[in-house]
Amino acid sequence: MSQFKFIGKTSVRDNIRLSENPKYPVFKELYVKQKKAVWFPEELNIQQDILDYKSLTPTERELFESAVGYFASSELLVQNVLGNGFFPVLTDPYAKMSFSTQMFMENIHSDFFEIVLNSFEMDRKRVYNITLEDKLLKEKQEIIIRAVDRITYGKADPDTPEGKKQILTAILLNNIIQEGMFFYSAFAHFFAMKDTGKMKNVVSGVELVLIDESLHLQNGIEAIITIAEENPEIVDDDKFIDNIAETIIDAVELELNYLKSKFGGTTIFGVSYKELELYMKYIADRRLEELGLEPQFNIPENPLKFLQKEDVKKLTNFFEVSSTEYTNF
Repeated sequence: MSQFKFIGKTSVRDNIRLSENPKYPVFKELYVKQKKAVWFPEELNIQQDILDYKSLTPTERELFESAVGYFASSELLVQNVLGNGFFPVLTDPYAKMSFSTQMFMENIHSDFFEIVLNSFEMDRKRVYNITLEDKLLKEKQEIIIRAVDRITYGKADPDTPEGKKQILTAILLNNIIQEGMFFYSAFAHFFAMKDTGKMKNVVSGVELVLIDESLHLQNGIEAIITIAEENPEIVDDDKFIDNIAETIIDAVELELNYLKSKFGGTTIFGVSYKELELYMKYIADRRLEELGLEPQFNIPENPLKFLQKEDVKKLTNFFEVSSTEYTNF
């Protein structure tokens, strides 16, 4: 197995034996963590939140349904990205186990939001069309789709420097920006609901989704760091590294535009746009640092106090993605 790098072209004959000393032990660890975190949405009694749902103001309900609609299609988008774009070029068996477990959990998340949609008798067509009709939500998905469609079905050669950069970019957009930034923004909306005493059972499910997503984020960070370490020509390409930071900063601006369109000058579930703006910049700095890059916004602490009150054990990975000492690009 030593002749293989983390991504590349392989035969189905290759790497069909697990080793007691895996080449990439972190992915064995991540597989075990994900396996231990498996849950099923049927275990949750979200029907108990029906009265809360009916009591939401029109503005609150619109925000709630937008978040449900965004997750309902975006969890399936993550599944497609992994299955069509990145999983086929993985060479390591434990990495495949870790990412295939992630794919399984995306199914669970899709199932959960489907149950939410059905339990509250939402307009299925309208909710699923939210990411098509809201131009900013649509763009949040489109930046992922454009990058991944460029590498699917063998379009990117994982054995060339350019192909490796394209694959790394797809992982960045999917696991770091979509799951580690856009999703975290929507998580804040749900936790704000809980802080006002509403939709507690639904948010219990969202807490479980968040724990999974923190592990998926870790999958992506470890994959990017591994690819960079194995391919020094990527690290030496200053323009490409600068583009990674710019992509994260651009994603912040896109998310802030979306938040501004929803919150504007008002407060929903006790949270304001200004607080969410600082929160997104705080999260972006964390993602930059986790990739070994310099923070851009220098927000010293999470401005959303209700997140700081959350169960520390449940959200152990919410702010601290990994204990790994990441190597700077």
